Amino acid sequence: MKKILFIFLAACFFFSCEKEAIVIPQQHAGRTVLAFFWANNNLSDNLRRNILTMMNGLTEVTDSATLLVYWDGYENSTEPNWKTPTILRYTTNGRGGINGYSKDEIEDMFSNSSTADIVEIGVVEKSYPSQISTEKQVMQTVISDMMECYPSESYGIIFGSHGSGWLPTITGTRSIGVDGVNANTAVIPELVEVLRTVNPQKFDFVLFDACMMGCAEVYYELKDVTKYCIASVLDIPADGFPYASVMPYLYENAIKDYLESICKDYIDYYNYNGWGTISAVDCSQMEGLAEVTRSVILSHRDNLKNVDTADLQQYGKVGNNFKGYAYDMVQFVGNLTGGTVPEEFMQQFNKAVIYTDYTPNPTSFLYRIDGNNYCGMGMYIPNSSTTPKYLLWNNYFKSSIAWYHVSGWAETEPIWGN
Repeated sequence: MKKILFIFLAACFFFSCEKEAIVIPQQHAGRTVLAFFWANNNLSDNLRRNILTMMNGLTEVTDSATLLVYWDGYENSTEPNWKTPTILRYTTNGRGGINGYSKDEIEDMFSNSSTADIVEIGVVEKSYPSQISTEKQVMQTVISDMMECYPSESYGIIFGSHGSGWLPTITGTRSIGVDGVNANTAVIPELVEVLRTVNPQKFDFVLFDACMMGCAEVYYELKDVTKYCIASVLDIPADGFPYASVMPYLYENAIKDYLESICKDYIDYYNYNGWGTISAVDCSQMEGLAEVTRSVILSHRDNLKNVDTADLQQYGKVGNNFKGYAYDMVQFVGNLTGGTVPEEFMQQFNKAVIYTDYTPNPTSFLYRIDGNNYCGMGMYIPNSSTTPKYLLWNNYFKSSIAWYHVSGWAETEPIWGN
């Protein structure tokens, strides 16, 4: 009787499996790189060229590797590619070919075809109706779809668009991403929640091809969702990262060993040809950096009003909108403590900032860096100003940014300076 029952249940099982036709996607070995481009703004052409240089870099990867791009460009425009938001796939065979085109065919395209024609060989994995790609639910859906399109052992992700660090979302000021108008932008805490939801195992890296993301407030928010972050505390020139040389590094298994190379390529590209700062940060060390920062601020709280921010290197260079969003972190600590940065602080800071550099020969005086007071990480210094900008910034800083609560600023609010 038991044998007959077993045969019956087994038959039901196999019939059910055949009926359901459940297929588990194969997980691809290695890392897949995702690029999320908010291109519905004046960077659309630049971001399209970034796809071209990414393809150029893919031809140099010596193993099979895949790049997935989410593109949301100008709506109702004459731009030649992808009229609605689209996920695109570019896979190299490790021998210079991409998406079934041979190395020779790809090289011929680069020599004789337009940017639009070359990037058009991307395989369309999914298209969406018009949507606001900076909305939290949209970001979550799209990044989940990208990962489902190409299941992999691990992922790194690039975000490309306008940016302004930790700042709140208001007209004229953005945090990251602009979809049509400045008011359509994402805030860092929401972006981090999205990344935590779609990939609980953490991303191998987050690369911000967006201005002013290289600040303590952003790095701290990212500590639970990515191992490493690559970002600039200054504006990034419109050309973005030099992906033709950087892309092969992004697929290396031991990505930490190549972070310095990524940063050096960036600085080499813009020295005498623009401007730049760049840092690679170990986000797992940000908790420790918050603790030591809190210790320094609380033990020297009586000096807070004596620190004149006018004496500090500040990184919000363009106009009044962003001025004061971040100051050099180590320089601030040195001024707060009377000129000598505590050894304990510096040791932990160096654990967090794996590598940093700046262009010593920028073509713009506006972006010239004082190398003697440059550490590679910016930090907001809240103040007691009652101007509308600082009222907004301070209220948002207190209500939404975790760094406020963990770094000592919450306990010292009554004695913030001007």
